[in-house]
Amino acid sequence: MREMLENKTLQLGIDFKVACEQIIPAGSTTLAKSYKRLYQGYSPFYATHAEGCYFWDLDGNKWLDCEMSMGSAVWGYCRKEIDDAIIKQLHKGIMFSIPGTLEYELAIKLLSRYPQYEAVKYFKNGADAVYAAIRSSRRLTRKIKTLSCEYHGWLDWSCFNYYRLEPQLMGIPESTATENMSCECDSNMIIQTIHRYKHELACVILCPANHKKNNLSEIAKLCKSENIMLIFDEVTSGMRFARGGATQLFGIIPDYLCISKGVANGLPLAVTLGKREHIMIMEQLKISNAHSGEHLSLAAAIASEELLSSASEWPSWRSGIESLCEEIENTFKTLGADCTLKIIGNVGCLSIIDTSPEKSENFRRFFITSLSRYNIFTKGFIIFCDAHSIENMKYVQNAVCECVKNYYSPNNTNS
Repeated sequence: MREMLENKTLQLGIDFKVACEQIIPAGSTTLAKSYKRLYQGYSPFYATHAEGCYFWDLDGNKWLDCEMSMGSAVWGYCRKEIDDAIIKQLHKGIMFSIPGTLEYELAIKLLSRYPQYEAVKYFKNGADAVYAAIRSSRRLTRKIKTLSCEYHGWLDWSCFNYYRLEPQLMGIPESTATENMSCECDSNMIIQTIHRYKHELACVILCPANHKKNNLSEIAKLCKSENIMLIFDEVTSGMRFARGGATQLFGIIPDYLCISKGVANGLPLAVTLGKREHIMIMEQLKISNAHSGEHLSLAAAIASEELLSSASEWPSWRSGIESLCEEIENTFKTLGADCTLKIIGNVGCLSIIDTSPEKSENFRRFFITSLSRYNIFTKGFIIFCDAHSIENMKYVQNAVCECVKNYYSPNNTNS
């Protein structure tokens, strides 16, 4: 693989990149998938097809995928049970002029998995699902302000806060900043901000997988006492974290739960769940779009729910992740006090970072390019899925540990 890259036989991918970037911003509709996050001469830029936990690039190279379409392909690519459901529905119709029956069928399955809720609303992406919960929260509480500390999509209310940019530079009205607040992802800071703005706060939006259970419980209790709606954004974590996501694993019930990636194994579908009165208010607020009832995604989601209900252990890759983390930690110990690397994340998605700020991007580049020598694709994360075998995960484990050792090699100038 290394020799192939050095001989620059990834020419088709490079040429295609040049063509795409002329007519598509960043060369990709999804910015997180853009070639700008990768490295020419090492990374594949465009895929032609995929199966299981592999994909093939334009030059015909086969890559072991540790990104899995940003975690969306929970069951792997071209999973037979899901593909069969999609094909079967394709022959019945994709969209109708009235609601199709799969909307109800999926709702029943989701509410069975999340029995703490009573109703659902479908969307095509996580950002819309979260924003629908925000709009509803403002109506229900008769308050306006929002508080967040993580990434929740590109929409006006949160985008400028996450990227720490002036709203106007992003084409967002300056007034948006007064209505939508952000603070550090720290429970004490969140609680202090809630106390300070409790009479104006309509909702608090958090990604629960990034917080400790006790802290979330305290925040939930405070929100309830102050008539502030609590929204959990599990668009990314969701079923990658546990069967019922962090929400169910921690036993904390937010007013709204938003899920997306993994629900339909890569097909576009997002869901907002809540109490009946909290979801039904969305009709009055005219929250709607044309494609959320599209039946291929619904069929894929139903098939995914059936796979999940029959899984004996979930996540099925838990032991692989635990073994990986253990071996990485052991490698850290062998490097002694000089090691500034750290594992962050969870069973759903983890990464290794260099805690020295000036070296963080250097390590990310070293990590991506090092794993490319093993035909492992990553953008800095390790994301496994149900299609990764024990052998696949061991292979990644050995490659990652070797990468960490090499990073501290005297011959490496990046460290």
